[in-house]
Amino acid sequence: MVTVSAVLFSGVVAFLLVHELDAIRQREWRFFFAPMGTDDETAYRLFIGLHAPLFVLLLVYAESPAFQLGVASFAIVHGLLHLGLRSHPLIEFDNWFSRFWIVGGSLLGALHIVLVL
Repeated sequence: MVTVSAVLFSGVVAFLLVHELDAIRQREWRFFFAPMGTDDETAYRLFIGLHAPLFVLLLVYAESPAFQLGVASFAIVHGLLHLGLRSHPLIEFDNWFSRFWIVGGSLLGALHIVLVL
């Protein structure tokens, strides 16, 4: 039986994953790796490659209630970080489409937490 909390958690994950797809288009790796002096191609490859272990964790622990709370909490903090960094010169999520995935994931995360607690 599919529960509302399971659907909300799946929504959080979906919004975060779509945001990561958008992050590729917005070249978010520049924010993380430019301060280290990494060239653009290497930074891109690192950014993409480091997502593989994150996705494995999502797939392996998706049914753990504690993990779900952690991901939902991360979605909220992630949205707040984007809000705080919105005027940073290396952050280009400055359109409604990009913000939809960020804010939507945060809101779904908050709903998920409210429902399970």
